Amino acid sequence: MSSLSRRPVLALGAAVALSGAGPAWAQGEPRRAERWADLRGLLFGDRLLEEAGEAVTLTAPYRALDAGAVPVSIALAPPLAPLVRSVSLIIDDNPSPLAAVFRAGPAADLRLISTRIRVDAYTFLHAVAETTDGRLLLAQQFIKAAGGCSAPMSSDLRAARERMGRARLTLPEGPPAEGRPVPVQVALSHPNTSGLQIDQVSRLSIPAEFVRHLRISYGGAVALDIESDISIAENPTFGFMLAGDPNGELLLEAEDNRDRHFSGRWKLQSAG
Repeated sequence: MSSLSRRPVLALGAAVALSGAGPAWAQGEPRRAERWADLRGLLFGDRLLEEAGEAVTLTAPYRALDAGAVPVSIALAPPLAPLVRSVSLIIDDNPSPLAAVFRAGPAADLRLISTRIRVDAYTFLHAVAETTDGRLLLAQQFIKAAGGCSAPMSSDLRAARERMGRARLTLPEGPPAEGRPVPVQVALSHPNTSGLQIDQVSRLSIPAEFVRHLRISYGGAVALDIESDISIAENPTFGFMLAGDPNGELLLEAEDNRDRHFSGRWKLQSAG
């Protein structure tokens, strides 16, 4: 299984954070522009990034209610979706900015993907869609949130570890049918700790334990492959569109940074 190139991005995040003279939102647009220039160079080199316009829509609340679990979605225009092989989600001012990379398999495309993220400071979010012919299409949104990467867990750590690995599937419109992709949401019980949190009882630091790779297959074909990091919220949850005939098996396989493996299986039977 592949993994994100985290360490250079983490190092860059720490360096920029230490160099700041005040809160991120007080340093103005030049600082944010410089931050993004550093990140895009690190992640994409000297490749051209084009403004996506209406082709890629990145949606998140302007002011988050919970910085530790911010809903975010990325939608691709229908003509573009089959031509996109990956989408990268970047949270500029997080300690680990590259939150996730989504790659489509034969059983799905990336027309609509969603997750919940941690946001550590007022920042820009960027979504970069890479097409099969190598173009990079860029969408961005500013978000007001702070402290998400060090926010306390929503439940007791011991209880969260006991639930670790339980998988859940939601099919709001039922199973797919021929020519009718449907929305799917999968969730995995996992503390997904960031390494920046404090145990509220012991007052000791909680080590980082996070899902780093997740693969979803349907009928033996890969639907979605996700590389993720500490910027994904507790109990990682991902939504996407699934295509294919009904009565197939959906398989979820996941691996965390401690080399633990988890899985879930569901038979998607048609109503008839």
